[in-house]
Amino acid sequence: MTEPEIVLEGRTEHRLPPAKEGRSDKQLERHGKGPADRAHRSAFHNPAMADCRTRSVLLMDYMLDDEWFNKPKIYTIDALCATGSRINRWLTELPKEKADRLHITGADLDQEALEYAQQNCPGVEFRNEDSRQVLLSSGWQWFDIDPFGSPVPFLDSAMQSSARRAVMEITATDTAALTGSSARACLRRYGAKIRTDQMAHDSALRLLMATVARTAATHDRCIIPLLSSWDSHHIRVSVKVHRSIQAANVLEDQLGWRVAMPTIEELQASCEAGLHPQGNEGEQPFCLLPFSHPIRRDDRRISGPLWTGPLFDQDVLASMTVERAVALSGDTAEPAVRHWMDESELATVPSLIITDMLPKFCEVTGPPKIVDLVTGLKEAGYKAAVARWGAPAIRTDAPWPIVLKTTEACFD
Repeated sequence: MTEPEIVLEGRTEHRLPPAKEGRSDKQLERHGKGPADRAHRSAFHNPAMADCRTRSVLLMDYMLDDEWFNKPKIYTIDALCATGSRINRWLTELPKEKADRLHITGADLDQEALEYAQQNCPGVEFRNEDSRQVLLSSGWQWFDIDPFGSPVPFLDSAMQSSARRAVMEITATDTAALTGSSARACLRRYGAKIRTDQMAHDSALRLLMATVARTAATHDRCIIPLLSSWDSHHIRVSVKVHRSIQAANVLEDQLGWRVAMPTIEELQASCEAGLHPQGNEGEQPFCLLPFSHPIRRDDRRISGPLWTGPLFDQDVLASMTVERAVALSGDTAEPAVRHWMDESELATVPSLIITDMLPKFCEVTGPPKIVDLVTGLKEAGYKAAVARWGAPAIRTDAPWPIVLKTTEACFD
């Protein structure tokens, strides 16, 4: 095996195949936000996933303190582990007493990648097998599923093999399908139609969550969302999985539709279902509708079916502090959790307001400064926070007329 290159991520040193073409590690870090490939190293390692791996450390640290897990050993699988970067960070950055609770298995079809994984994580069991077969081999309590492309081929095996209580972290990099840019792939893989508009990435998150929830229900399980994120080239959801026939039977209560430029009647239905805190006054850009609401599938305003429940757990979001990230993962961890804690009080608010859209609905010359808008809404007595989103956006429980009035006040 070639002499490895040492790469520091968080507080963890990874042994990786040397960068090709004379590229330094810094140049690899600047490769871009999309997934790295064998043009850069002979075995897969994507530096753009560093923040995602940091949040995985933070979530595992939090959940190992939670009563969700009441057993001394947590049977954990990184189902597509490549060079073992995520496992290495778990073992290095978690407090020792928590890392010692993990009984970890890594699986991958790339034999060379596993040779580096074994160097990075001595003592961990690595299996050079089809991950779907490895998933079925045990009752796992913690899953990480991070494939190149869609996670759909792995979800059924994961749900079949999950313990009575488990946590799943699931990544999808087929964002063209999930956001509706590739409409046929979206329908074929996810059974949905997504409108390619300003909310497409939020719809994509909700579509992935709905897909996980539907797969869980087929195996008499339900999900409880913990975290959701969109980071340029990938979408990721983290959920609790619980074996419960009763909860699985009410899956439709958490599914529904997103409609663009809703009518007054649609806004009213959304409000009555508890899906739209902005109320039913005035022309508005979007709202969510319950699954039972009659829709026409040829209506170009409609996206779905989607998950309409919360995308976050309030306490988990509140735990995503910069101080905790730095303590566990080092000084470079701050970007991984920027703004996350601020949204914790709004974890159950389903609406997302993109500020660039506001000038279409009120008398202003451009989008407001996002900090001024959040401050104004708080001063008016409502909850508001900058949303961690690709475009400038906020979450708030303020009624739509208050949002518009506060937007206009930002220009006074």
